[in-house]
Amino acid sequence: MTTEVDRLLRRWYLGQLVVLLGAMLLELLIVKNGAYFAFGGLVTILLLLGGLVPAFETTTTAQDWPRFRRFNHYFQAIFQFIFMPFFLMGLVDLLRRVPFLNEQGLVAVAFFYMIFMFVPIAIVTMTPVRSVIGRIFLLAMAVFSGLIGAQSTFLALPVLTAPAVFKMVSDTGILGAFGFVLTVGVLMTTWGFRWPTWRLNRQANWGLIVAIGVVGAAFVIWNAFGVGSSWRTTFTQFDFKMQAVSWKMFLSGLEPGIAEEWLYRFAILALLLKAFDQHCHQLDWAVGLSSAIFGLWHLTNTLAGQSWSATVEQMIFAASLGGFLAVSYLYSGSILVPMLIHAGVDIFSMMASGSQSMSKPDIFEWQTIGFTVIVFGLLTIFFLTGKRRQVMQAQVDRQLQQSV
Repeated sequence: MTTEVDRLLRRWYLGQLVVLLGAMLLELLIVKNGAYFAFGGLVTILLLLGGLVPAFETTTTAQDWPRFRRFNHYFQAIFQFIFMPFFLMGLVDLLRRVPFLNEQGLVAVAFFYMIFMFVPIAIVTMTPVRSVIGRIFLLAMAVFSGLIGAQSTFLALPVLTAPAVFKMVSDTGILGAFGFVLTVGVLMTTWGFRWPTWRLNRQANWGLIVAIGVVGAAFVIWNAFGVGSSWRTTFTQFDFKMQAVSWKMFLSGLEPGIAEEWLYRFAILALLLKAFDQHCHQLDWAVGLSSAIFGLWHLTNTLAGQSWSATVEQMIFAASLGGFLAVSYLYSGSILVPMLIHAGVDIFSMMASGSQSMSKPDIFEWQTIGFTVIVFGLLTIFFLTGKRRQVMQAQVDRQLQQSV
């Protein structure tokens, strides 16, 4: 990133921070009649001062108070990614009181702005983070959660009135997914990584690429429409009726296909490949750890009310599927391959079941999960051996060499 671009992003960061936190101060002072200003105003000012620190850091100043500065980078990243939509809501609440400004128009502008507003936050607060574990933690817990839920956070309090379609879009997180791709893509560039390509690897065997597509499509169909209740019928009985064909279900399934693949198969996998660059089992560690993290991350679904047994089943399934998606990306060379498979799995399963969460599994479902784990595990091992491994290693080496 050039010095001029970095300077512009820092100016954007400063302006955004001052305007949004300043709007919160005015909100507390004017709209709330100063009722909470003594405490809320002090907290807001302290947060503003802490947020200003990273923007003025230089190589020299960063050596002063290093532990505080390191803590502040993590704190500011987590705080701003989670709470900035609240401050934006306060700004819109102030502006809607201006006679010639339309509230719904302001909400629409805010929805659009939230796709871009986190880019300067990521660059200023997260670029200095050097720990691989720290980077993965911030990407998975702060950046992903903050961006995917940004529009929902913006409308969380009953302060603003928005059309029903805005609420639907915010619930799906699809705008956050696009913002996530942009923000993480720019951040990875500052960390020295290239964006993934959409083109297929010319060195790969086209028959195997077709096989990846066939396996992915077959699993999408079986997972969504298979209704067999025993091993005798599980691969022969299908019900192609969909319980809920709607834009909400489609976008809700598309969001993880875009955002989760960008996080786990691009960002986290790239960080791990770089971390194990000098290790003889680089691919194995990177694929294995990224898949395990992908599985563990689904533990958060319990917060949405999903049962523990269904969540454990989902974690095991996600980890095994994650391995297959990782090798399908590394072998094909195109991030679009795992995105399509992942989106297909979620979109069709949600539309077919009419639900966004998994139900409590019975004994046979546990058996089928064991079967899918074996199948995806064998496929992952297959691609991590022989000529397939050589193709993936060459692809990874080219990608890392082209990085800074």
